[in-house]
Amino acid sequence: MKNKRREFLKTAGSSALFASLGSSFFISCGDDDDLLITIDEFAETGYVKDGNLYIIDLTHSSFSTLTNDGSWKLFSEGGMLIVNVGSNVIRAFSNECPHASCRTEWSYSNNNFTCGCHISIFSNSGDYITGPADGLDLTSYIASIDGNYLTIKK
Repeated sequence: MKNKRREFLKTAGSSALFASLGSSFFISCGDDDDLLITIDEFAETGYVKDGNLYIIDLTHSSFSTLTNDGSWKLFSEGGMLIVNVGSNVIRAFSNECPHASCRTEWSYSNNNFTCGCHISIFSNSGDYITGPADGLDLTSYIASIDGNYLTIKK
């Protein structure tokens, strides 16, 4: 049942689906009850997580800036850096710097991420540019957009 649940989550990218089901709908698949998601919870957080799969509502106030080219977000709850590089392409990376595992001190400018802990710099492709990370790239995740939903697989 777990694969069916994940497939449902990956393809549930229609706001019409959620709107038509109402706030009392629960996603549950048979005997595998480790994922019970109310529409209210999804509406509150703007994302849902199932194992290593995240579905993010890009219309939610916590994530809506990601619809703008060049915007980025430190998504601490998911352990990620997310960036819109333009042309409807969003990339996602681990927010753990490969140098000293710093996760909270990130900035983004000129298409580069900078870890503020020790000033390692990475491109918006996750590639190491300079600093004490010494050639180590950011861990990349698979990201895809379907309408107003961003799916990230770690």
